[in-house]
Amino acid sequence: MKRGLRGVLRLFGSLLLMALITFAGIWVANRWILPRSVGSDTAFSMPLLEGSSKEEVYEICARHGLVIRERPSEFDASLPSGYLLRQSPRVGTQVKRGRQVMAVFSSGPRMVTLPDLRGQSERQARISLEDLGLLAGDLLRCEGAEAPGAVLSSRPGAGTRVPLGERVDLLLSRGDDVGVYLMPDLARRSLDGALALLEGSGLDAPALRYRSAGGQVPGTILSQNPPAGTRLERGRRLELVVASGSD
Repeated sequence: MKRGLRGVLRLFGSLLLMALITFAGIWVANRWILPRSVGSDTAFSMPLLEGSSKEEVYEICARHGLVIRERPSEFDASLPSGYLLRQSPRVGTQVKRGRQVMAVFSSGPRMVTLPDLRGQSERQARISLEDLGLLAGDLLRCEGAEAPGAVLSSRPGAGTRVPLGERVDLLLSRGDDVGVYLMPDLARRSLDGALALLEGSGLDAPALRYRSAGGQVPGTILSQNPPAGTRLERGRRLELVVASGSD
Protein backbone atom coordinates (compact mmCIF):
# COMPACT_ATOMS: atom_id res chain seq x y z
CA MET A 1 0.00 0.00 0.00
CA LYS A 2 2.81 2.39 0.98
CA ARG A 3 4.70 1.52 -2.20
CA GLY A 4 1.68 2.40 -4.26
CA LEU A 5 1.28 5.73 -2.46
CA ARG A 6 4.95 6.55 -2.99
CA GLY A 7 4.60 5.82 -6.70
CA VAL A 8 1.61 8.12 -6.98
CA LEU A 9 3.45 10.89 -5.15
CA ARG A 10 6.54 10.51 -7.38
CA LEU A 11 4.36 10.64 -10.48
CA PHE A 12 2.54 13.71 -9.17
CA GLY A 13 5.85 15.39 -8.38
CA SER A 14 7.19 14.67 -11.83
CA LEU A 15 4.07 16.11 -13.45
CA LEU A 16 4.23 19.17 -11.22
CA LEU A 17 7.91 19.71 -12.09
CA MET A 18 7.19 19.42 -15.81
CA ALA A 19 4.32 21.90 -15.45
CA LEU A 20 6.59 24.36 -13.62
CA ILE A 21 9.29 24.02 -16.27
CA THR A 22 6.73 24.53 -19.07
CA PHE A 23 5.28 27.58 -17.34
CA ALA A 24 8.74 29.05 -16.81
CA GLY A 25 9.58 28.50 -20.47
CA ILE A 26 6.40 30.22 -21.57
CA TRP A 27 7.06 33.15 -19.26
CA VAL A 28 10.62 33.59 -20.53
CA ALA A 29 9.44 33.39 -24.12
CA ASN A 30 6.69 35.94 -23.55
CA ARG A 31 8.91 38.22 -21.53
CA TRP A 32 12.14 38.20 -23.58
CA ILE A 33 12.19 36.10 -26.75
CA LEU A 34 8.87 36.86 -28.44
CA PRO A 35 9.02 40.65 -28.02
CA ARG A 36 12.31 40.70 -29.97
CA SER A 37 11.10 38.54 -32.84
CA VAL A 38 7.47 39.67 -32.93
CA GLY A 39 8.49 43.29 -32.45
CA SER A 40 10.43 43.16 -35.70
CA ASP A 41 7.19 42.29 -37.49
CA THR A 42 5.31 45.31 -36.13
CA ALA A 43 3.71 47.45 -38.84
CA PHE A 44 4.75 51.09 -39.25
CA SER A 45 3.93 53.94 -41.64
CA MET A 46 5.79 53.99 -44.94
CA PRO A 47 8.20 56.96 -44.88
CA LEU A 48 8.31 59.66 -47.56
CA LEU A 49 11.05 58.88 -50.09
CA GLU A 50 10.00 60.87 -53.15
CA GLY A 51 12.21 63.87 -53.85
CA SER A 52 15.19 62.33 -52.02
CA SER A 53 18.48 61.39 -53.63
CA LYS A 54 19.26 57.74 -54.33
CA GLU A 55 21.76 57.66 -51.47
CA GLU A 56 19.16 59.03 -49.02
CA VAL A 57 16.50 56.59 -50.23
CA TYR A 58 18.74 53.56 -49.66
CA GLU A 59 19.80 54.87 -46.26
CA ILE A 60 16.18 55.40 -45.08
CA CYS A 61 15.07 51.99 -46.35
CA ALA A 62 18.02 50.22 -44.70
CA ARG A 63 17.17 51.91 -41.41
CA HIS A 64 13.59 50.61 -41.60
CA GLY A 65 14.47 47.17 -42.91
CA LEU A 66 12.86 47.80 -46.32
CA VAL A 67 14.15 46.29 -49.56
CA ILE A 68 14.54 48.57 -52.62
CA ARG A 69 13.50 47.29 -56.04
CA GLU A 70 14.47 49.80 -58.73
CA ARG A 71 12.35 50.18 -61.86
CA PRO A 72 13.65 51.81 -65.07
CA SER A 73 14.28 55.52 -64.58
CA GLU A 74 12.09 58.08 -66.35
CA PHE A 75 12.70 61.52 -67.83
CA ASP A 76 11.26 64.31 -65.69
CA ALA A 77 11.99 68.02 -65.74
CA SER A 78 10.87 68.54 -62.13
CA LEU A 79 13.66 66.49 -60.51
CA PRO A 80 17.40 66.18 -61.20
CA SER A 81 18.80 62.87 -62.32
CA GLY A 82 19.17 60.36 -59.47
CA TYR A 83 16.31 61.67 -57.30
CA LEU A 84 13.28 59.52 -56.50
CA LEU A 85 10.34 60.27 -58.75
CA ARG A 86 7.82 57.68 -57.56
CA GLN A 87 7.52 55.12 -54.76
CA SER A 88 5.24 52.20 -53.94
CA PRO A 89 3.86 51.63 -51.31
CA ARG A 90 2.79 55.25 -50.98
CA VAL A 91 3.80 57.33 -47.96
CA GLY A 92 1.66 56.54 -44.88
CA THR A 93 0.86 52.96 -45.94
CA GLN A 94 1.28 50.41 -43.11
CA VAL A 95 4.30 48.20 -43.89
CA LYS A 96 6.57 45.75 -42.06
CA ARG A 97 10.29 45.09 -42.11
CA GLY A 98 11.34 43.14 -45.19
CA ARG A 99 8.70 44.80 -47.38
CA GLN A 100 9.81 45.46 -50.96
CA VAL A 101 9.62 49.07 -52.13
CA MET A 102 9.29 49.87 -55.82
CA ALA A 103 11.38 52.93 -56.69
CA VAL A 104 11.44 54.93 -59.94
CA PHE A 105 14.29 57.46 -60.09
CA SER A 106 14.40 60.51 -62.35
CA SER A 107 16.70 60.66 -65.36
CA GLY A 108 16.36 64.44 -65.36
CA PRO A 109 14.83 66.40 -68.25
CA ARG A 110 14.90 64.93 -71.74
CA MET A 111 17.65 66.64 -73.71
CA VAL A 112 17.76 67.48 -77.43
CA THR A 113 20.52 68.84 -79.66
CA LEU A 114 19.88 72.31 -81.05
CA PRO A 115 20.17 72.30 -84.88
CA ASP A 116 21.87 74.93 -87.00
CA LEU A 117 19.13 77.45 -87.78
CA ARG A 118 21.25 79.88 -89.77
CA GLY A 119 19.72 80.89 -93.09
CA GLN A 120 16.22 79.79 -92.13
CA SER A 121 13.38 82.27 -92.07
CA GLU A 122 11.88 83.16 -88.71
CA ARG A 123 8.87 80.95 -89.47
CA GLN A 124 11.04 78.01 -90.56
CA ALA A 125 13.17 78.38 -87.42
CA ARG A 126 10.06 78.40 -85.21
CA ILE A 127 8.81 75.22 -86.88
CA SER A 128 12.22 73.55 -86.48
CA LEU A 129 12.25 74.42 -82.78
CA GLU A 130 8.67 73.29 -82.21
CA ASP A 131 9.39 69.94 -83.88
CA LEU A 132 12.07 69.38 -81.23
CA GLY A 133 9.86 70.51 -78.34
CA LEU A 134 11.66 73.87 -78.02
CA LEU A 135 10.34 77.44 -78.08
CA ALA A 136 11.47 80.61 -79.81
CA GLY A 137 12.66 83.13 -77.23
CA ASP A 138 13.71 86.75 -77.76
CA LEU A 139 13.99 87.96 -81.37
CA LEU A 140 16.83 90.40 -82.06
CA ARG A 141 17.60 92.06 -85.42
CA CYS A 142 20.73 93.53 -86.95
CA GLU A 143 22.14 94.44 -90.34
CA GLY A 144 23.27 91.46 -92.35
CA ALA A 145 23.90 90.18 -95.85
CA GLU A 146 21.14 87.58 -95.44
CA ALA A 147 17.57 88.23 -96.52
CA PRO A 148 15.44 90.20 -94.07
CA GLY A 149 14.09 87.88 -91.41
CA ALA A 150 16.71 85.18 -91.98
CA VAL A 151 18.33 83.69 -88.88
CA LEU A 152 21.93 84.81 -88.40
CA SER A 153 22.57 82.93 -85.16
CA SER A 154 20.86 81.44 -82.12
CA ARG A 155 21.46 81.41 -78.40
CA PRO A 156 22.26 78.69 -77.29
CA GLY A 157 24.23 77.88 -80.41
CA ALA A 158 23.91 74.97 -82.82
CA GLY A 159 24.99 71.62 -81.37
CA THR A 160 24.19 72.61 -77.76
CA ARG A 161 22.27 70.04 -75.69
CA VAL A 162 19.22 71.70 -74.14
CA PRO A 163 16.21 70.35 -72.19
CA LEU A 164 12.76 70.07 -73.73
CA GLY A 165 10.80 73.31 -73.44
CA GLU A 166 13.95 75.46 -73.51
CA ARG A 167 13.58 78.92 -75.08
CA VAL A 168 16.02 79.70 -77.89
CA ASP A 169 16.79 83.33 -78.76
CA LEU A 170 17.14 84.17 -82.46
CA LEU A 171 19.20 86.89 -84.12
CA LEU A 172 17.47 87.88 -87.38
CA SER A 173 18.79 89.85 -90.33
CA ARG A 174 17.32 93.22 -91.22
CA GLY A 175 18.99 92.91 -94.63
CA ASP A 176 21.64 95.16 -96.17
CA ASP A 177 21.29 98.36 -98.19
CA VAL A 178 20.66 96.53 -101.45
CA GLY A 179 18.23 94.11 -99.87
CA VAL A 180 18.44 90.46 -100.82
CA TYR A 181 16.20 87.51 -100.17
CA LEU A 182 17.39 83.92 -99.82
CA MET A 183 14.96 81.88 -101.88
CA PRO A 184 13.33 79.10 -99.78
CA ASP A 185 12.33 75.69 -101.10
CA LEU A 186 8.67 76.03 -102.10
CA ALA A 187 8.23 72.68 -103.86
CA ARG A 188 5.41 70.49 -102.51
CA ARG A 189 3.98 73.41 -100.53
CA SER A 190 0.46 74.69 -101.13
CA LEU A 191 0.19 77.91 -103.11
CA ASP A 192 -1.35 79.71 -100.13
CA GLY A 193 1.48 78.50 -97.89
CA ALA A 194 4.12 79.62 -100.40
CA LEU A 195 2.58 83.07 -100.75
CA ALA A 196 2.44 83.42 -96.96
CA LEU A 197 6.13 82.45 -96.72
CA LEU A 198 7.08 85.04 -99.36
CA GLU A 199 5.09 87.78 -97.68
CA GLY A 200 7.40 90.56 -96.53
CA SER A 201 10.26 89.33 -98.69
CA GLY A 202 10.25 92.48 -100.84
CA LEU A 203 9.81 90.43 -104.02
CA ASP A 204 7.14 91.17 -106.60
CA ALA A 205 4.11 88.89 -106.72
CA PRO A 206 5.22 85.62 -108.35
CA ALA A 207 4.19 84.68 -111.87
CA LEU A 208 1.98 81.58 -111.73
CA ARG A 209 1.93 78.90 -114.40
CA TYR A 210 -0.49 76.00 -114.01
CA ARG A 211 0.20 72.47 -115.19
CA SER A 212 -1.74 69.24 -114.81
CA ALA A 213 -0.02 66.70 -112.60
CA GLY A 214 -1.63 63.36 -111.86
CA GLY A 215 -1.74 62.45 -108.18
CA GLN A 216 -0.90 65.98 -107.01
CA VAL A 217 -3.31 68.02 -104.92
CA PRO A 218 -4.53 71.04 -106.92
CA GLY A 219 -2.68 74.16 -105.82
CA THR A 220 0.53 72.29 -104.94
CA ILE A 221 3.79 73.95 -106.04
CA LEU A 222 5.52 71.68 -108.57
CA SER A 223 8.63 73.76 -109.22
CA GLN A 224 10.09 77.24 -108.88
CA ASN A 225 12.40 79.54 -110.72
CA PRO A 226 14.88 80.68 -109.43
CA PRO A 227 15.57 77.51 -107.38
CA ALA A 228 15.85 77.30 -103.60
CA GLY A 229 18.98 78.92 -102.17
CA THR A 230 19.16 81.67 -104.81
CA ARG A 231 19.79 85.16 -103.44
CA LEU A 232 17.31 87.57 -105.02
CA GLU A 233 17.37 91.34 -104.88
CA ARG A 234 14.19 93.05 -103.83
CA GLY A 235 11.85 93.78 -106.71
CA ARG A 236 12.74 90.59 -108.56
CA ARG A 237 9.94 88.27 -109.62
CA LEU A 238 9.96 84.50 -109.42
CA GLU A 239 7.93 81.94 -111.29
CA LEU A 240 5.93 79.15 -109.68
CA VAL A 241 4.55 76.11 -111.50
CA VAL A 242 1.34 75.02 -109.77
CA ALA A 243 -0.64 71.78 -110.10
CA SER A 244 -3.95 72.52 -111.79
CA GLY A 245 -5.64 69.25 -110.91
CA SER A 246 -7.07 68.84 -114.42
CA ASP A 247 -6.40 65.74 -116.52
